[in-house]
This record gives sequence, structure tokens and C-alpha cells, in this order.
Amino acid sequence: MIYLDDEKMNTLLNDGTTLTIRQADLNDLHEIWRLWGAWALFDEYRQHFNQKADLEAGHQYLVERLKAGDSVLFTACEGTKTVGFAQLYWNLSSLRMQKTLLLNDLFVTKDARGRGVGRALIKAAEDFAATHNVGYMEMESEASEASALTLYQDAGWKPNRNYVVYERQLRAA
Repeated sequence: MIYLDDEKMNTLLNDGTTLTIRQADLNDLHEIWRLWGAWALFDEYRQHFNQKADLEAGHQYLVERLKAGDSVLFTACEGTKTVGFAQLYWNLSSLRMQKTLLLNDLFVTKDARGRGVGRALIKAAEDFAATHNVGYMEMESEASEASALTLYQDAGWKPNRNYVVYERQLRAA
């Protein structure tokens, strides 16, 4: 399935439930996320990684990312309930001279895990990349997230053993 910007992607989950994945844009972001409760889901995701709850800051951050065009956001819904999302960030590779995408955020609600939602979001991200001339994709995950690491590897992703990633905190989050 090639994922097009203005289409929804419907997929059947492991349990036979229909899942709708949609790319959110600035024009429909407020309405989609208000109706589907995804602001709370984004906040839940951040809290999962030990960040303070802040619905308004999360809303503002996502709007800024979409306005700047540096983020691509997918939501996964069962009916009117948001059960997951994926957020991609654009990047470039000087060595490969290609556009790249970082699958930075992937979150599925606890009750929807193990049913294929994460895999469907990864597939939507890969299909989007294929239609936008992306050379390769990367993702990061905390080493302690064993189920996420298994999901990525089962989806065909491989750890990059050629590079070591360093980071330095410059200011408080």
C-alpha cells in the first residue's frame, strides 16, 4: 500500500478490528485531535518517558512542528478513539546526499498493544517515506523498551552498529 498525503489508510488488526491511520496536517489537526482525544495521548506518551504533564505545551509544540514543516504526524484510530500515533522528523544526510526521516515518536495505548497498531503506524511511515524520495529512515528507542525493540526488529529494522550516538543536555527540558 502506498500511503498518500490526503488519504486514510485502513488496515485490519490481529483481532479483526479496523484501524484507520491518517496523516494530520495543520488544517485538520485541531479538530482531529479534539475529537479523538489525541492531545491527552501525546501527554500520556510524554509522561511515559518521565516528562511533566502539560497538555497546552504539547498542543503548542505539535502545532509549531507542523507549521514549520519539520514534522509529519500520523494518528491511528479505532472508530473515534485514538489508540496510537507516530511522529517523524525530517533530516538530511551529507554523506548519502539524501533526505532522511527520523521516526522519533511511536506510541500505542496500553489496551491496544500487541494487536498490530504499532506495526501499522511503522508501515504508514515507511509508505510515506517511499512516496517522498527518502533515502533511509532511522528510529531511536530507549534501551529498556524491550517490547518496542522487538516490534522494530520484527518489522525489519536493524540496529545501526556503525555509529555511536552521543548527546549533551544544553538546557533543562
